[in-house]
Amino acid sequence: MDIGIERANIKPKRGLNKFFKKLFFVFLFFCFLVFLIIARVQTKYSDKIVGSASLLPPNIGLVFGAGLKAGGAPSPVLEERILAAIRLFQDGRVGKFILSGYKTDNHDEVAAMKNLALAEGLPEDAILLDDIGTSTFDSCRNVKEYFGLNKIVLISQKNHLRRALYICNEMGIDAVGVASEPSKKDWQSAARELLASVYAWFKVIF
Repeated sequence: MDIGIERANIKPKRGLNKFFKKLFFVFLFFCFLVFLIIARVQTKYSDKIVGSASLLPPNIGLVFGAGLKAGGAPSPVLEERILAAIRLFQDGRVGKFILSGYKTDNHDEVAAMKNLALAEGLPEDAILLDDIGTSTFDSCRNVKEYFGLNKIVLISQKNHLRRALYICNEMGIDAVGVASEPSKKDWQSAARELLASVYAWFKVIF
């Protein structure tokens, strides 16, 4: 009787082990798939990050929003993007810029971008505004659907440019990117960019 009971107890354990093994391999496959998607987004158009000297004018640039500080001024990341755009204007590489962000009753990202650009010497007739650029995807889509452009220079930090270039070029926009000063690196922003790459792939595909 004891032997029979022992054998009966072994069978479900073996079945459970097989289930967890299958689950583990499914998890590994899922991780591998996610890795491939991230690698695709991050590398496909990375060679289109160029130096300003390679830009042949005339060009129109796209500056992505990156949040505001508590007082409503551009965040340090956004400030670097604006300053990079102004340097391109001063060098004669880009003549106009789309400042893309989002606007609500108590959050006007685009106005803050414009005010900083004007204060730093960018003329008003060189500024175009996109206040419905609620995400990188929307900002790229608005370039084509709202402004009717099929060529653009993207201005952002290098870690963001790779994803932005993927989105724009997959939409049929001939986009190159110029990197602004790098933002402070931390694990949260790095993790966010990896997750955002997966989201970008799904948005472009579907």
